[in-house]
Amino acid sequence: MQESGAIAVAVGDPEHQSGWITMYAPGDTSDIVIPSIFLAKSEYRALLYLSKIVDTPMMILLQLDDFITWPLLDILMIIFVSPSIMMIFIYISWQVRQRRRKQQEVASVDAVSRLLVKQFLTEKVGENEAEECAICLEDYVNGEELRVLPCKHDFHTFCVDAWLTTQKKFCPICKRDITFKTKGAHIQHGQEAPLLIEP
Repeated sequence: MQESGAIAVAVGDPEHQSGWITMYAPGDTSDIVIPSIFLAKSEYRALLYLSKIVDTPMMILLQLDDFITWPLLDILMIIFVSPSIMMIFIYISWQVRQRRRKQQEVASVDAVSRLLVKQFLTEKVGENEAEECAICLEDYVNGEELRVLPCKHDFHTFCVDAWLTTQKKFCPICKRDITFKTKGAHIQHGQEAPLLIEP
């Protein structure tokens, strides 16, 4: 082709080759000065078709592709992006499960508000009744409101309410579930009301 006056050569396989190959010659090619390129089947057929329908010479511009080829990009996506998406999905699923578990472990505000409330009076403290809150370890003061749990343990209202609704729905002392088929009534002015237990 060089001897015939060609300034470049395009080589292609119109039948079988669908990918790229590297052309080489086993012998001495130092006398070859014109460039050559191998075309995949689709590009080769496109140029062949255009050469038949265009009467004037065609200008073909060969450019080096500086971008990552699609097969390599696909491999990178499989190696890096797919595991990342999977890890994000696993993390979100774990967070949802943790939130649901947390909701199951704490008591609702409505359930806590139904528990008994009494006022602490020093003269009415029994022999075995506590005189300090087991949560904050502060002594009870006359007139303070105490939340009475179904297990009969009492605490500062703000202390035990925060514990039951944000930490655990169990009594901090005996670990009894305060939501287990219990309903309470509020007590005011030191008057005790009966604890109602559902059958």
